[in-house]
Amino acid sequence: MKLLEKLKPKKLNISFPSFSFSPKTSLSLYITVDFLRILEVDKEGVPTFEPIEINWSGKKEEEKLEILKDNVLKLGLKGKVAHTCITAKNGILKVHKFPATLSKRDLQEAIETFIRVEKENIKEDSIYDYYIWDSQDKKFKIITLVIVRKLFLDKLRKLIEGAGLKLGIVDYEVSTIVNGGLLFNLRKPFAILYVDLHESVFVYYTGQSIVYNLSNFSLKEYLETKEDLLLEEFFIEVKNLLLVNEVNALYLAGKAIEYDELLDKLLSNLPILSPLEPEHLSASFLIPYALCIRGIEGK
Repeated sequence: MKLLEKLKPKKLNISFPSFSFSPKTSLSLYITVDFLRILEVDKEGVPTFEPIEINWSGKKEEEKLEILKDNVLKLGLKGKVAHTCITAKNGILKVHKFPATLSKRDLQEAIETFIRVEKENIKEDSIYDYYIWDSQDKKFKIITLVIVRKLFLDKLRKLIEGAGLKLGIVDYEVSTIVNGGLLFNLRKPFAILYVDLHESVFVYYTGQSIVYNLSNFSLKEYLETKEDLLLEEFFIEVKNLLLVNEVNALYLAGKAIEYDELLDKLLSNLPILSPLEPEHLSASFLIPYALCIRGIEGK
């Protein structure tokens, strides 16, 4: 099982040769404490059924399992492979550079030390995965490490397999957001502000590094209270992130795009280039869509 894959440019309109052995369809589940989203697409990226979004905030784990089971049976998905991701707050992503002149043995030892030091900072059981990529000038080997809470992964596995599905790719939400940007062929470097019910994440991808920050802003709380102070504090927080990372503009993604009044305020107060909405889908399905495309490509 792979937690993180090498990020590489992809196109929205994907065509496959007739001899392709990639699956005909790809299924993804986006599971958080607040909601469940179910999406399946074909090779053209078109949904095979109306995408499902269920608000299960406050439900017990047993109730969530029954909800997922019912939908798996209703949609005829039993036995299929489902791709998913670990939410940003349940893991960490670290990037480190090593000189490309290091021998293979020395590089491996350096990576192992890097991983050991990072894992020592985690106070609970965790698992990790990493990948290696070359810097554009070939002078560095870049190591991207993801460490996630084992408890959260175990809960995901139990829920998905308990509903009659097979667990496929398990990604990390931050890298899935970056892959979502690559699906839109965004020019590097690019920054994405992902705002959804469960969390808000600022992600900055340069092609050689990934920087991200979890925000204190709660879209769920704002929608319930309509308290403008929450938005004002959020705008200040995002502008500070732009300043610190020397970013002039960003793209907007996630559930927030679907609320016109909120979208207007975001566009008016932040330097947003454009909202990211997958073809054939609402904005809240960007992450499930990115997961489905990875499943189609068999990566």
